[in-house]
Amino acid sequence: MEFNAIKQNRIPINRNNLFYSDESFDYEKELGKMYVEMDMNQSVILYRVDLSKTNSDTLYGETAPNSVIYQPPVEIQCMYELEDSELKSYDKSKNLGTYTKLGKLRVGIYKETLSELNVEIKKGDYIGVMVNPEHMEFFVVNYVNPNYHNDATLFGVYSPWVMVHCSSVDPSEFQA
Repeated sequence: MEFNAIKQNRIPINRNNLFYSDESFDYEKELGKMYVEMDMNQSVILYRVDLSKTNSDTLYGETAPNSVIYQPPVEIQCMYELEDSELKSYDKSKNLGTYTKLGKLRVGIYKETLSELNVEIKKGDYIGVMVNPEHMEFFVVNYVNPNYHNDATLFGVYSPWVMVHCSSVDPSEFQA
């Protein structure tokens, strides 16, 4: 049997939506989105790097922190989780020069929210989180997970959100 004949028989696979329709997905997505926007009341500020206006070094492709150009900041309704802080040491053998480093940040955002705001989050963008009314902490985006794995989908059919993974930045690297 030829490979193309096998491929034509297997695609599209429709068994995943046998008991879960598009209408059911849209309904549950809308409920979840309303919960995030109205009840959770968590938001982050996205600072997107404007790659077209930022000049980078021709040899290494690097840019000095002070010469990065950003697009206007965007507030995004989301669910976020900030992990516990870690105690780090400059000299691991003697535990000298200790400092506290903020934990990693994970941000769950509905794809529809990003579409409504006409925003795409990329590696290297910055995210600000208000940790109290007077202070904002900043994080850099390490990667954006599109959530294709089963745990992140609704009944193994669709994933309505993306998970953005970030790490804390030194205040000298980024300041809004």
